[in-house]
Amino acid sequence: MSEKDNGSDRDRLEYQGISVGEKLENFWYYNKWKVIIGAFFLVVAIIVIAQFAGRENPDVYIMYAGESYLNVTGVDGMRNAFRAVIDDYNGDGEHGIMLTTLTCLSDEQIAEREEAAREETREFYVDRSANMQNIKSFDAEIFAGESVICLLDPWLFDRVDAAGGFVPMSEIFTEEELASLELYGNSGIYLRSTKFAKYYTALGNLSEDTVLCIRRISSMSVFKGQKKYERLHDDHVDAFRRIALFEYPEGYVPDSEQ
Repeated sequence: MSEKDNGSDRDRLEYQGISVGEKLENFWYYNKWKVIIGAFFLVVAIIVIAQFAGRENPDVYIMYAGESYLNVTGVDGMRNAFRAVIDDYNGDGEHGIMLTTLTCLSDEQIAEREEAAREETREFYVDRSANMQNIKSFDAEIFAGESVICLLDPWLFDRVDAAGGFVPMSEIFTEEELASLELYGNSGIYLRSTKFAKYYTALGNLSEDTVLCIRRISSMSVFKGQKKYERLHDDHVDAFRRIALFEYPEGYVPDSEQ
């Protein structure tokens, strides 16, 4: 038996003769990094599992971008409204909504707010850097993001529609259906004209001229799987029709018609 082996046997014998506290101290001394690293990965695994367990699997991807600021309550209210009318397209038993919201002000809107503040002798401040970042995020979402159904301020709608980025309403609705809607250009609908917006009060948090529209199939779909993306887009067209052609529940009469 080698000198090294003798030392190992002696260490084991001495270890067996010490107290529990000393054993734990000895264990920690020789294994602390294994324990620390193991604990780290365990915590990471718990966090990841918890996030995926609580993560909604979206059926529909929607984006709001415009001058209105939506707090958590407003976002939840909008999400619940959309959830109530869409179908379970992915078959997971849920009506999942991914709702992206971006507060974006045009130069004209900022100037109008500044002028109104001066007239009312009150302070008004816009973080122009954050506003510009939100506009860039909007452009990125339109170009390569997942959002398909959009609710936009007219100036944001116009900058995308000018490049042919939205589906014309004539490709989605019949002439009879179009007659019941208030169109904005050829590719948008004033959200205020829909019974959906009149019935679900959470939509009242948006500006009066908000435009409802739907993106064309993105060129980025080639990288995401063309056929899969086409099916996803078809699901969004169905959801878009459900929103635009929403009918009041039986017996419901809006305040404006009473």
